[in-house]
Amino acid sequence: MNNILMDWIIDSNSWKNAKNLNLLDRQEKEYPFLLRTDDFYITLFNKMFRALTSQSYQSRDKHDELLLIAKGIEMYSIDKTRGVFHGVNYAENILYASSLYYLTDYYTTSTLLSKLFQTEDYDSDIDRFIHGFLTVNRHIENPYMNLLKLFLETGQQLYLEELIRELRRELENADPYRYAPLLLAKSLVEKFTSNNIWSSLTRANPHFNWRDFIAHRLERNWVLFPSQRKALEKGILLQDNTFSLQMPTSSGKTSLCEIIVYNEVINNKRKILLLAPFRALASELNHSFRENFSALGITVKTLYGGHRPTRDEKAEIDKVDLLICTPEKFMAIENHIPNLHTQFSTVICDEGHLLDDEHRGLSYELLLAKLKKNNDEQLAKKYIYISAIIPNLDNINNWLGGNKNTIIKSSYRPTQLTYGFLIEKGTDQNKTFALEIFSEKNNLINSSIENILSVNQDYKFRNPTTNRMNTYNYKTYKSKAVSIALRSLNNGSVAIYSPQKGDDGVKGLAEEVIKQIDLLAFLSPKTISNQDEYDISTYFEKIFGQEYILTKAINYGFAIHHGNLPQFVREIIEMCIREKIIPLVICTSTLAEGVNLPIKTIVLHTIKRFDYNLEKKVTIRKRDIKNIVGRAGRAGQETEGIVISVNPSEYQYIKEVINEEQIEPVNGYLYKIINGITITLRDKRLLLSNELIEAQDEEFKRLIDSIDKSIIDSLYEEVTDENLAEILKDIISRTFSYYQSDKEDKETLENIYALRAKVITPYLNKKQLRTLKESGASIRIFEDILEVIDLKDELWKEVTLPFTQDVIEYFLELVFKLQHIQYDIDEFSEKTNITLTKDVIKNILDNWINGRWYYEITEIIKVELEDLLKIMIFIDSVIYPTISNIITIVKNKLAEEGILISEDLDDLGKVIQYGVNSRIHCNLIDLGFTDRMCLFSISRWLRSNFRSLNLADKSNIEILLKRNKLEIEEYLNRSIPKISSSRFKANMVKL
Repeated sequence: MNNILMDWIIDSNSWKNAKNLNLLDRQEKEYPFLLRTDDFYITLFNKMFRALTSQSYQSRDKHDELLLIAKGIEMYSIDKTRGVFHGVNYAENILYASSLYYLTDYYTTSTLLSKLFQTEDYDSDIDRFIHGFLTVNRHIENPYMNLLKLFLETGQQLYLEELIRELRRELENADPYRYAPLLLAKSLVEKFTSNNIWSSLTRANPHFNWRDFIAHRLERNWVLFPSQRKALEKGILLQDNTFSLQMPTSSGKTSLCEIIVYNEVINNKRKILLLAPFRALASELNHSFRENFSALGITVKTLYGGHRPTRDEKAEIDKVDLLICTPEKFMAIENHIPNLHTQFSTVICDEGHLLDDEHRGLSYELLLAKLKKNNDEQLAKKYIYISAIIPNLDNINNWLGGNKNTIIKSSYRPTQLTYGFLIEKGTDQNKTFALEIFSEKNNLINSSIENILSVNQDYKFRNPTTNRMNTYNYKTYKSKAVSIALRSLNNGSVAIYSPQKGDDGVKGLAEEVIKQIDLLAFLSPKTISNQDEYDISTYFEKIFGQEYILTKAINYGFAIHHGNLPQFVREIIEMCIREKIIPLVICTSTLAEGVNLPIKTIVLHTIKRFDYNLEKKVTIRKRDIKNIVGRAGRAGQETEGIVISVNPSEYQYIKEVINEEQIEPVNGYLYKIINGITITLRDKRLLLSNELIEAQDEEFKRLIDSIDKSIIDSLYEEVTDENLAEILKDIISRTFSYYQSDKEDKETLENIYALRAKVITPYLNKKQLRTLKESGASIRIFEDILEVIDLKDELWKEVTLPFTQDVIEYFLELVFKLQHIQYDIDEFSEKTNITLTKDVIKNILDNWINGRWYYEITEIIKVELEDLLKIMIFIDSVIYPTISNIITIVKNKLAEEGILISEDLDDLGKVIQYGVNSRIHCNLIDLGFTDRMCLFSISRWLRSNFRSLNLADKSNIEILLKRNKLEIEEYLNRSIPKISSSRFKANMVKL
């Protein structure tokens, strides 16, 4: 490529970026290519033409150059830039750009650009064919598409061969106007011949008939990404070995899993367990797989949340082909359904880097270690282990039983990702900021956008009180992050990331957005938001009141998202981002936990968070940053993504992330525990014993509780005190922590398990292992609960829904008598400065289960809303699980005496989690109607219209919902916000 054309391409890319951000009037530089746009276009066209005629596009070395040509050509057709250019057929030109993206493996970008125009915008058969080909639309009637359609529906290569021959024949006699599109079509079909869903799947498993699966996929895509093909070519469908995959976010992981699941279920007759560590991820996968597998005869069930399986969940597990589950939920289920893991022959481990996560890592690692155990070697499990980035992937792969030939690493992203660094220029009132653009993959498109922010142009405002012109405080990273985010709204949806939730994080950023919108001239998110159509402001006002920061944010057209928000609120916000109802969100890493959302730009406010143990801010891990920035530019939704950093002191660290330098390895969380114990024992010269363990502080005992729990969850009822030591030795030998430990750590691990075996032995002798397992508690907590409960209390047999205040108080009395709860309360108070008492929790629960929303509860009990939400998280993560443990222990203990407890106690979890207190509410939740506002309204309608029917009967409710669907919809549309009423329609589809 000659220097002049290269300069023009860089020049045009810089111009396009400035125009997309509405900054052209600020650019002092000239754009020479604008003086010769016809010459530029002709040169680009010639370059494309030569690449097609010479077939140089087949060389990967030429892809970066071809992508630049595609970027140049697309500017002549896309909405924001085409008005500057004249004499170009926009619709036909976009076919050229889209085809170049297709030929360089950017398939989703190709499709997205092609859809800017309709098939009707093209006159000739060949253009209509190219458009249908690129937009994955085979429902076009013309000779070219008819041949392609026959191939797609039969997989017979002869139809593609005939199509290529026809295109070659026509090329020989084509006039100048038809030659280019014919050449383009021929190049596309030739590439398609070697990379299409038929050839890829047939090569991957030639012994299997893929017809039904492919027929189902034809409306979505006809090719596989390079990352997916790489996995198939490695033999992932044919071999029963463990495979470990490193695939960037949005590189086709879910679609690849769909192929694997179909092959395993239909071809190999196996049941699949898909472990998804996050609830949000499990929910997203459930939606995707249910929708795609419903017509293929594969049953899907997703389980997450709760601490005990419901009766319905137990009944459904036996019937499913694919179970999607969080590790914690699966372990809880298996404590009630012994040896459940033996039903599953293939295990898919998603977000595998969470093996060392503080909250999820231990459960994940120990479950995998347990699954590795198989008495019948002929039925050894097949693992598919997936993560975006793990430097020591080979170690984990070997641990799970793989080898060097079953590691699959791909750096392919279907959308291009660029990074922007905010650079300060000038002084005082003349100060400006430029955005230095850096590409991860293509250094040829590095550029700079000058004056993206300017003190004189952006930060001057008239004081409403004095009527004088003032200068806004632009010097903080918070103000810069917000300003650059508001500027970036011109270019698509934006997320501002911060590791903190409070004033120095999400909340402070939200207040800064509101302040800048009120005082400065930035684009307001509300002007491009569709929230009014869904009554989102009304919805959140009902829940939080008008003064809460989320409600205020929504009224300004943006949202916040963090871990202190209730789960259902986070899901609503995710839906609003997914549907592009809200264009801006301020979030912590909760928005990056496995969920793919259509975000164009991510602004990094900071990459440092406060560490309570060290009592200072520390930089978050590089692989966590890699996971966050990978969310920018979702395939199929955006053609590219950009990540912007505003803090110069963090730039070098982020560049190391970009270049994948010194990314932290994944270590099992159990390894961290054991290694810490080893160091303590060595430094203090202590001899490990159960007496020493009992003498340690509560924090240390919690670690031992985790180990005890892991032992309990790993044992089976047939274990005896004679074979316990051997079984435990086998368990620890299968953990990743043992695999990676040195001799000293292995000895510590073995010693701890041997010591804890002595504590467990009495339960084996008393035949109480099952009771202990099903309780979901550690040995220490199990014993504490046995000391505080009164098995003779009539409440266990007589209590019914609705639960009275006395029932809630009774359980809270038991909970607060437990020794470990006071530690949780003290730790909570230390971190939040909130004084937590039994009466405070009781008052909150009384109001919550009686239907009141958060802001109403704050007015009644006089507590700040932020504090209330933190207490609600504490109730959900500490109080409710403990109550669940108590009920399970009582149920099993009384069952030993032939006494049944009240069945209504099984629903106490729903009552606390969803804030309901009637049988009809619990039945609606069981039927899938979990939106609280919606289920309350449905309940009111049913009660007012069917007073004489038994609404405590779930089957009656189901029948009424189906028969009166339209009437209920009309009632909901009148009585609650649309964002809530729309959930009824979605749930009815699944009913």
